[in-house]
Amino acid sequence: MRAFRYVLASCFLFPAIAAAATLGEARIGFTADRLLVVDGHSYQGKIWTMPGKERHEQAIQAFRPVFLLRSDNPIGEIVVPQLHTTVQFTMPPEMRLLRSPALTKKPAGEESVNGIATTKYRIDETVPEGHAEGMLWLSRDGIPMKLAGSFTAQNGRVSTIRWELSHVKIGPQPAALFEAPEGYSKLPPEAVAPLLGLRLKSAAKH
Repeated sequence: MRAFRYVLASCFLFPAIAAAATLGEARIGFTADRLLVVDGHSYQGKIWTMPGKERHEQAIQAFRPVFLLRSDNPIGEIVVPQLHTTVQFTMPPEMRLLRSPALTKKPAGEESVNGIATTKYRIDETVPEGHAEGMLWLSRDGIPMKLAGSFTAQNGRVSTIRWELSHVKIGPQPAALFEAPEGYSKLPPEAVAPLLGLRLKSAAKH
């Protein structure tokens, strides 16, 4: 069972992006309500998933951008319906740091999370950027139902995170959910990122 890729790394290293997007490793389709708390700041959103694809909707500033992510592509896409605009950005390589299967080698028991049976895993990982520790709850199908932990950066700064899914509905999701609408303008990240409070790296520089 492979752990979902981006929850810890993206939240601790790129919290603005993580408020909306954390690509996982679920092996089935599902949709759910998502709560993310980073350093005490709560972000409520929704997630739709098919294997290798995710869609996240998140209210940020006065907008409600849609984040489209694919596990086989380092390029993510943000759709901003209010502006009829799409933006491609490069997922930072650090966001792939904790994809290691080693994360599921420390089981700490079975537990139900909002009606979904999960195995709880203990996280204790050191990466070049710092040290992550906490607990991860994965369903047998790889749904990251819950996470609670902290990350201590090399400079000593400690960040905390809590992630939890609820109202999970398992089943195939329409393919159109994971594609940007046709006819939207394409803008560089620097044109939209300030409006959303994000730090984005242009896909053109990938």
